[in-house]
Amino acid sequence: MITLGPALAFVKTWTAQNVHLDKLGDAEKRGEELARALLADAKAAGYNEAEIEEAVGDDVVDYMIEALGKAGDPKVVGS
Repeated sequence: MITLGPALAFVKTWTAQNVHLDKLGDAEKRGEELARALLADAKAAGYNEAEIEEAVGDDVVDYMIEALGKAGDPKVVGS
């Protein structure tokens, strides 16, 4: 059984520390890079890929692309 709480907390903390306002020239490529980095760090912290995918709603790349968009959104940055 997969417990989402700790995996989701890891993802949210990692995202806050690693996803910053970016030049969004190629959000897909940057999202893929961030997803690989997140999964590598998650593995080092003891989480497997399935736990992270379930925590973010399956697609880690899409989650990272969305996080990049939020990082570049003045309404979100100003919150």
